[in-house]
Formats: sequence, structure tokens, C-alpha cells
Amino acid sequence: MRSKSIGSLIVTLFVGVLIGSALGQLLGLFLPQDHIVAKALISPLVPYKAGPWDLNLVIMVITFGFTLNINFFSILGIVGAWYYHKYSY
Repeated sequence: MRSKSIGSLIVTLFVGVLIGSALGQLLGLFLPQDHIVAKALISPLVPYKAGPWDLNLVIMVITFGFTLNINFFSILGIVGAWYYHKYSY
């Protein structure tokens, strides 16, 4: 049995988070804004914001930063991706 690399685990989990977040956002389009399911499943459980950081290169300024909003569907995507990684090939 071949061992799987850490890099493939990270990529698989990242893809799982993306798919889970996309499914959550897609479900959010069909639910009313004040619906209890939208508040419980789609609104961010753990918001994290880093930045913005400015890199001044004299000619231009580049701004870096990101926001990570983890919701229920993101966690579901992580679990599904881990299961796929563990039990595939």
C-alpha cells in the first residue's frame, strides 16, 4: 500500500473547503435572509480577517489580505475531503 503525501492531503482539504463553501453560498441564495436555517448553517461560525498589508514599491502599492469565513458547510466539506483522502486509491 502506497503512502499518501502531506501535500495531497492539504490540496484535498483545500478543495473540500472550497466545495463546502460554494454549496453553502448556493443554499444561501435560495433561503430568505432572516431564516433560522440561514443563520445557523450559512452565516460564518468563525470569521477570521488578516490584513490589509501594503507593499510600497515606489512605482506602485500592492495590498495583501484575506478573509476566512468558516461555516457549517465548510466543515462538512473538510470532513468529506478527509474521508475521500483516507479511503480513496
